[in-house]
Amino acid sequence: MIYTGILMLFLILFMVIVYFLMYGVIVNSQETQLKKLVDQEVTVIKEKLIKGKKPSIQNFVMLSDEQFFYYVVDAKGKLLTGDELYHKLRPKLYRKLEGWNPDPNEIKYEKLNVTYYVPWEESPNNRHIDLMMAGRKIYKGNEFIGILYVGKSISNRVELFDRLLNIFAVLLVVFAFVAFFTSYFMSRRAMSPISRSYMKQRQFAADASHELRTPLSVLLSSINALEMEKKLNEDEFSHSVLSNMKYEVKRMIKLVGDLLTLARSDAENTELIKEVFDFQELSEKVTKSIETLAGEKRITLKMNVEDRLFVYGNRERLDQLLYILLENAIKYSPEEAEVRLDSKMERKEKLKFLVISVEDEGIGIQPEERAHIFERFYRTDKSRSKQFGGHGLGLAIAKWIVDSHGGWIHVGDKRGKGSVFTIKIPQ
Repeated sequence: MIYTGILMLFLILFMVIVYFLMYGVIVNSQETQLKKLVDQEVTVIKEKLIKGKKPSIQNFVMLSDEQFFYYVVDAKGKLLTGDELYHKLRPKLYRKLEGWNPDPNEIKYEKLNVTYYVPWEESPNNRHIDLMMAGRKIYKGNEFIGILYVGKSISNRVELFDRLLNIFAVLLVVFAFVAFFTSYFMSRRAMSPISRSYMKQRQFAADASHELRTPLSVLLSSINALEMEKKLNEDEFSHSVLSNMKYEVKRMIKLVGDLLTLARSDAENTELIKEVFDFQELSEKVTKSIETLAGEKRITLKMNVEDRLFVYGNRERLDQLLYILLENAIKYSPEEAEVRLDSKMERKEKLKFLVISVEDEGIGIQPEERAHIFERFYRTDKSRSKQFGGHGLGLAIAKWIVDSHGGWIHVGDKRGKGSVFTIKIPQ
């Protein structure tokens, strides 16, 4: 689409250049012709004056095919002689010329509104006549005796350029239409292999995640069984190796689970089963399940949830949403900090919203990074992420859960330090 826009810009620029070049050439040619015509007629008048002929109201010079009118006035502005194509227009034309003292190279443009009647039509017709006029002062020797005014109709030129503008406009629309559909068709062809590759990659991630769950679960069960062996527990090195293996296997199980969740979220036919349940009970359950993780850093968990807060949604996904947000808050908060979970039902006119807020006292999120934290695999600080663990999928899953419930999630700053994640889900 960018290239289409650039082509359109060049086409418009080309049309503008062509239009003004043609306009300049034609206008300059007509003005030159009018000036020559005025000079020729001034010469004819001077020759007749030298021969002793005096201008009269009768035609002193003949009206040529190129002229719309000509008038000769004396030094006081009184009409001496003249002629025009339409005699009824003489008063209007003369009023346009009154008081005009033309310079040698001056060209004047005027527009006349003409009303005429056609026998077979009841209402009158109106027409605009565009005129280009020039004038020359007439001298007999050093004596100023009058002014010659000559006018030429340029209505055809105006109509020509009006039509040219319309033609350019039609060409521009046609070209835009053709360029748009051509670019759309070509982009579809270009994107087709990329789309197929992406679909295969997405399907591979889903299949791989699904296939890896079983061997990882078996591996975790085997490690748990080995930990029950006294000999291995007594050996400090073996115990350390098993602990590290168990930690990494758990991380892999979590990563595989996250990838499988995102793979399911990409499926167009994904539909969550929703029900009415007590959100307070769910919040207490999630808070208790994460107390061990909070206890390792001596973090205080505070929960403020409305009593009997019944909501409509998918219990499993909202459970996952709370766990992700609380786990993130604990990970990025310092020791002996405080993490707070608030939930309430907000009413606005006839609408109801479940409002969830998770506050921490962690490192905070820079304003320029807030637009990206819900992207997959995005981490604000890679060094810190390695320290705290995680793969940058949690918030992407959280956003998908909120979106699938028709809500929105927002991150802001907490006064002093830390971050506040706010979720609103319509009920």
